[in-house]
Amino acid sequence: MDWETMRQQWRGDAPAAPILSVDELESRDEALQKQVRWRDRIETVAALMVAIFFAFSALGYAAKADWAAFGFALLLVAWALFVPVWLRRARRWMPVVEHHMPLVEGLVRQRDAALVQARMLERVWLWYLVPPAIGVFGLTFALRGPSTFTWTYLAVVVLLYAGIGWLNRRVARTKYRVHADRLQRQIDALNGEEVA
Repeated sequence: MDWETMRQQWRGDAPAAPILSVDELESRDEALQKQVRWRDRIETVAALMVAIFFAFSALGYAAKADWAAFGFALLLVAWALFVPVWLRRARRWMPVVEHHMPLVEGLVRQRDAALVQARMLERVWLWYLVPPAIGVFGLTFALRGPSTFTWTYLAVVVLLYAGIGWLNRRVARTKYRVHADRLQRQIDALNGEEVA
């Protein structure tokens, strides 16, 4: 569904006092989609760089027969290769809004797409933070053993990951869930108008 078609349907189907204009919804929806594309590109490039770095590191550890470090480096490579796949899969889960759809169905799909992104960000601990944390912790202990440096470094890593987790949950709550709620209010208003 394109936004011009939606504007035309809105004029005919919208309740007398719409909650948001089509222009506001379009602007918000396009901004969030642009953020998703930009984030996915950055994360993909970063993940590929991490994969290359730790692949070379793993080869070095294998040459020295440091098998614990080799295993944790491979875990980091596997995770880094997984991230772009996960991001692509999340984009494919997003419901597609098609041009011929009725207005309410198009809004429902846009709401669902925003909720998919919100859930992905809320679950960042499962797919984005815990797997590399295991690799980083294991690799650090394999290379340095328990020491003051190791514990300090790992405490900084935990604080960094906590910040990343908090930020992702905040973005999910303040951007994607807010957008989904706005869309839901429009859907409710339109459905109420259709029932009346």
